[in-house]
Amino acid sequence: RHLEHEDMSRYLLFAALLPLALAGPCKPSDVSITQDGVYTDVASTYMQTQSGLREDKVAVFSAEFRLFCKGELIKDEALVASVVYRSGSEAYTPKAGLKEVGVMSNSTGSYQISFALPEAQMPSGEYKAQISFANDKETVAAISMFHSVSMITGQHMEILATVVLLIQAYYVFSQVKPSQ
Repeated sequence: RHLEHEDMSRYLLFAALLPLALAGPCKPSDVSITQDGVYTDVASTYMQTQSGLREDKVAVFSAEFRLFCKGELIKDEALVASVVYRSGSEAYTPKAGLKEVGVMSNSTGSYQISFALPEAQMPSGEYKAQISFANDKETVAAISMFHSVSMITGQHMEILATVVLLIQAYYVFSQVKPSQ
């Protein structure tokens, strides 16, 4: 009789754990993403050289997101990202040096991806981080980030801004008629 009780307990435990074992990891088609923030910028550093001051620019990208599997928050999962690039409506191409970018996570279930490259290697366009589980390279989610290379910078930008303001001021004053 005692043996039957132990056997019954084992069967119940097996029956309870079987659906969990069969469920396995989340399928890519069951994953959804919530973007919490995307940041792109250009950071400049200046170095004095024999020929003068040299400016080095680095394009910086960062994105925060959360992943869900059938509506349930995915926490503490090892993720990787691969970055692809396109300009306009061209096809995406892998971005050199960004094939496997690490993804950080915190205890709240939020993830972050960050990367930076010299701006000369980062033309204007769309950069898409394709997120996958570390043990399965199939993309489960993607984040698009846009980068623009400034055509006018530094003192040239200040001169252009001043000219635009003067033109606007002239237009406003030419439209205002003094009251009699």
